[in-house]
Amino acid sequence: MTTYHELLGTTEYSTTSDIKKRYKLLSHRLHPDKSGSVILMQLISHAYNEILCGNGNKHCELIHINHDKILLAKKYAQKLKQELELQQIKNVELEKQVLELRKKLDHQSSENKRLTETLESEQRKNIVSTVIPYENKMRKKRYRIIKYGLFISSVAFNIGLAVAAITLLNSNDTESVISKRENRLIEPPVVAQKVVSEELIPPKQELTTHRPIELTQVVGEWSLFQPIDQSPYIAIRNQTGSYIVQRCDLHFYYYANMTQQRTSLPANLRFMHQQQNFLVYNIAYGIGAERDHWVNSQSIKINREYFSNRSFLDSNEVLQQYCGRK
Repeated sequence: MTTYHELLGTTEYSTTSDIKKRYKLLSHRLHPDKSGSVILMQLISHAYNEILCGNGNKHCELIHINHDKILLAKKYAQKLKQELELQQIKNVELEKQVLELRKKLDHQSSENKRLTETLESEQRKNIVSTVIPYENKMRKKRYRIIKYGLFISSVAFNIGLAVAAITLLNSNDTESVISKRENRLIEPPVVAQKVVSEELIPPKQELTTHRPIELTQVVGEWSLFQPIDQSPYIAIRNQTGSYIVQRCDLHFYYYANMTQQRTSLPANLRFMHQQQNFLVYNIAYGIGAERDHWVNSQSIKINREYFSNRSFLDSNEVLQQYCGRK
């Protein structure tokens, strides 16, 4: 007689999950809604319940089911078992095909990697072959520049020597002429006429070279300075270390700190001389050249540097008192 395990297609070593899967598969195929049989469905359900209760090795004892129907169910179960075995064989073949495809894929990836490395090496060779001629060209160009530079510098040096020699000769000639003029006897009437003529010519107002200014640590404020060896003046220092100075001649002077880099200067700055670590300029005209500019402005920009007018009015009035202009 047929056992419940044989009917369901399981064994006594099958797990509960395998039994459930087998039952779902048979019930799906033998369901009455899918051209199945009600009796076979009942038989499968009965066998599933008996197996879960631990009676899988017992023989089927269904009185209300004919023996022919049991045989039919058994044959159908065997058929399903054979189909399952065929499906397992197909799965094994599919796994083999998958392994072969993986091997081919690995081989293809290794081949792609090799081709990529070959391509990169060729590209590096091309870059090297392109860079070397360029470096040779630049080396030749630098050599030509150095050669021409040495030639030009030698020519300039020779010209400088010639100019220095000519200047020296001219200075010697000038000294000899002056000495000769001093040795000559000058008649008194001529000297008197010369003195009279010099008195008639009005003197030109020229900017004089002043002595060094006193450095201060106060930034952004006008202050009065009274040095012993020169006339008083007022000055202001900005954050970069440059100064604006006003003296008794009422001119404004820009003391540019030489440590600051400057590419170009405005046209209203007239260079006078170098003093201490400053380049001294006279603010000839424009912004910052007049007293009213400093009185009516909070700050003035000179040569890309800002100077405040803080305490300017008070310092300017004191300066005018010291200089006797009030």
